[in-house]
Amino acid sequence: MIAAIDVAKLLELVWASLLAGVAVAVTFSLVIIGITRADDCRQNRRGGSATAYAALSAFAALLFFGGVAFGISVIAAK
Repeated sequence: MIAAIDVAKLLELVWASLLAGVAVAVTFSLVIIGITRADDCRQNRRGGSATAYAALSAFAALLFFGGVAFGISVIAAK
């Protein structure tokens, strides 16, 4: 017996997984960049920049963990 392949669903899976992979990588990279630059700014006594980088890191962490939670909920629902 030959299995029927739904090409539209397969293409949807491919683009969604690529988008999710890029989004996770970018948001986690922003977390790391924000933390390291905030630390550098604090060491150089630039408080305003340090606060901005810390805020960037916190916002990116929220996006990252939100994406992870969304992914887990999608997997659990299927």
